[in-house]
Amino acid sequence: MGIRQNMKQYGNQALVGIYAFLVLFFAVAAQLSAQVMPSLDPKILPYQRGNDVTGILSVAGSDSMKPLTESWSAKLRQLYPGLSIKVESKGSETGLAALLEGKAQIAAMSRRMTQDEVVEFKREFGYEPTEVPVAVDALAIFVHKDNPIEGLSLAEVDAVFSKERRRGLKYPVNVWGDVMLFDEEWEKSPIQLYGRNGNSGTASFFREHVLNGADLKKTMEAGVGSAAVVIDLMRDRFGIGFSSIGYRTSEVRPVPLASVKGGRYVEPTFETAMDGSYPLRRNLYLYINRPPKVAPPGSILEYVRFALSQRGQKIVIDQGYYPLPTTELNRLTMMWTAPVRTVTAEGPAKVQD
Repeated sequence: MGIRQNMKQYGNQALVGIYAFLVLFFAVAAQLSAQVMPSLDPKILPYQRGNDVTGILSVAGSDSMKPLTESWSAKLRQLYPGLSIKVESKGSETGLAALLEGKAQIAAMSRRMTQDEVVEFKREFGYEPTEVPVAVDALAIFVHKDNPIEGLSLAEVDAVFSKERRRGLKYPVNVWGDVMLFDEEWEKSPIQLYGRNGNSGTASFFREHVLNGADLKKTMEAGVGSAAVVIDLMRDRFGIGFSSIGYRTSEVRPVPLASVKGGRYVEPTFETAMDGSYPLRRNLYLYINRPPKVAPPGSILEYVRFALSQRGQKIVIDQGYYPLPTTELNRLTMMWTAPVRTVTAEGPAKVQD
């Protein structure tokens, strides 16, 4: 089934209102987070303002990346008052569909495009989409702060969230005693599941890298956004869920993970994400409809350059994510440094109202 066919309606106005409230609630709670942020490497190239850019730029996609895309957009609007930037964060799949249909010029995705998706894009336009990694994320398995679990193997996480148990665990996991929590309060308590909906790149990444492509249990509560998953866990002492590390608060904690049962538990930190020891590290991407050998529109050019710059990566850190390695950032920045700047937001993909 094609990308367009996979795109679903995101809900009604009441749901949008509830989601807005959750995001606002989360924004306040996030200020209480005690996580240690990495320092910003001063060798990351600074952002240098280009010529005036005007017009409309549309960015659509990942809810996990919403804090980044909205913050980058807000800063660019300040730098370029004549530039209007529209941001929709309804899920990676919806962003990719919008890119295909010409309704967005940039798709923000919390996972990498699949080969089938690249083939479909190429069939539509005759060339492949331009991929730009812009940040590093650790997909965290969160529990309530009171949960005493020491750690979980990926096989155990698989058995928690899927009945198929493709990672080979010999027994189902339904109560906390199944993962060695033998405290009287926890041993027989059912594990409540929280995760992301079908439009989410986070859910796709989780299914591919943890469940080996299996389906999630139907008992899982599918949150309308990354913040909603964390807020649900803040209220449920017996819950477990997956979401981006950028949504961590002081009321939940990420569970250390082991790649194999009996292996070393690794916490999601900047260091473990960078050295690859944390098993659910992932890049966050921008995808762009850019014909080969054609200079990108000024709006797209400046958006990408800002995201990769020292100012853009400071936002990455401030929002709880991790910056790309400095050498990678600077290499990408040089690739997006054009000798001639365009001055409008017009481009190969027409933005539709």
